[in-house]
Amino acid sequence: MSAEMRREQIAEAVWRVIRRDGIAATSVRTVADEAGMSTGSLRHFFATQSELLVFAMELVVLRVEKRIAAIEFDPDMRCAIRQFADQFVPLDDDRREEMQVSIAFAAAAQTDSALTAVRDRTDQVLFDHFRQFVAALQNDGFLRSDAVVDVEAMRLHAVVDGLAVQGVNDSQRVNPAAIAQVLDAHFASMFRANGSSD
Repeated sequence: MSAEMRREQIAEAVWRVIRRDGIAATSVRTVADEAGMSTGSLRHFFATQSELLVFAMELVVLRVEKRIAAIEFDPDMRCAIRQFADQFVPLDDDRREEMQVSIAFAAAAQTDSALTAVRDRTDQVLFDHFRQFVAALQNDGFLRSDAVVDVEAMRLHAVVDGLAVQGVNDSQRVNPAAIAQVLDAHFASMFRANGSSD
């Protein structure tokens, strides 16, 4: 097994500890135990706990990026933006686990500057993607005439973030069907009505 594969396995052990016990429990020892290795062996791959957490956080982002790269986006921007937004809300077990871990990292980023940098960079990239999609919708004539690209991108970002958090915290109420309904309503409010000059 390559060193990189072993590092990814350790990061996955971090995710399991976070989902089961919370991010406060992610010490070098607990992660080493979860990964089935000694603390000395783990430190061979990650010298510090901060380095371990940063890698584990970045790996979540990388997994999402790989999934998005494999999507064949619809040429209709109204469908494509929905396909993209769906990747950041808990519509299935995999995405729920990603969101659970991401939310824990975002909370930890309040007091860890290395995690803060990853969080801020990730948030900026996501906003930039939303803005590109919204601008494309405007160029294709699908946005309401009074819509402002930056405002709509920020509004979509906020809706997606809110659904992600609530979908993790209250998965019974904010279940996949409810999330889909909220996104349907949000995009309906964004798009120009068919045949409308609005």
